[in-house]
Amino acid sequence: MNEILAGRLQPGDKLPVRTELLKRYDTTRVTLDKALNELIAERFLVASRRTGTFVAPQVQAQRVAIISDIAEQPGQLRQRYEYLDMYRQLKDLLNDRRVDILPPSQVLSQPNLLREYDYIISNPSNEEELASLSVSLKHRERIIPLNRPFAGYNFVSTDHRQAMHDLTNMFLRELPPESEIIYLDVKFADPLYIESVPALRKAGFIDACAERHRFYRLVNVRLLKHREYTEYNIADISELQALSFRGTTPACIISPSKCFTGAVLRHLHESGLRLNRDVYYADFDNYDSRLNTGYDITSVLQDFSGIAAAVAVLLNSTKLHPCFIPYTIINNPFAKRGEK
Repeated sequence: MNEILAGRLQPGDKLPVRTELLKRYDTTRVTLDKALNELIAERFLVASRRTGTFVAPQVQAQRVAIISDIAEQPGQLRQRYEYLDMYRQLKDLLNDRRVDILPPSQVLSQPNLLREYDYIISNPSNEEELASLSVSLKHRERIIPLNRPFAGYNFVSTDHRQAMHDLTNMFLRELPPESEIIYLDVKFADPLYIESVPALRKAGFIDACAERHRFYRLVNVRLLKHREYTEYNIADISELQALSFRGTTPACIISPSKCFTGAVLRHLHESGLRLNRDVYYADFDNYDSRLNTGYDITSVLQDFSGIAAAVAVLLNSTKLHPCFIPYTIINNPFAKRGEK
């Protein structure tokens, strides 16, 4: 069906014989017959014993809905410029399809609107939000969560848990056993609100510490604007500021987001603590830390362009599947000069 909706098979085109289709898609005859019968039932194909199977006339181009705040809150999304670029690239890559960007408020008020689309691309905060989309669609597999690896869905995402595991492990390998390992545990204004990405990254941190039998400390940090997980949000790190870092061994602070980096660096400076000497620090998505802070911050960089490209590839494939996109860790403070 993807080849029909994407326009690679035009109305009136004749499908190859079944033996060729079996080789092309590496499947069984039972599976192939079932798929063809479903497409015939949905009027994507027409079949005749005498002439063969053809693409039905007047097949519409594939319709894709991208659910995003870009239409409603462009200012907030600009603060998350990586996501803004990802959406723009995604729309460019899908230019052979009919793509609509729908604001979340419209989807909530008109859930049946989603039934008009072949695929739904969404960046939901949590599984409850995603489940509300699933109710509106007949085929759950047509929902593609963007950068959210929810089980049971054909997501395209960073492996947030593994990325944080690898970042944490880099410090645990190098720092002495007596070093204090601190994780900034994100709390939102609403204590019952859970956002999936911070939860996955926290799990990855705990995984790494457990594997190396290291003690760790979870320090609560808060974003003072409810549900705005951006670098421009005001961060409350008072619980971290209450700690003492005057030991003889360096400490390590790991953050799930660059939201807290400015506040942490300011605290270290005011306390007379040297970055990557007295206290090591790392975060996520800090592409231009030297420009913004004067320091080369150790950071996990997500490949947002790769996520957009992978979605386009997925929609061109014959079968959807979950997909993790590689990430990069930059500015290893333990690497020798020239090896970073």
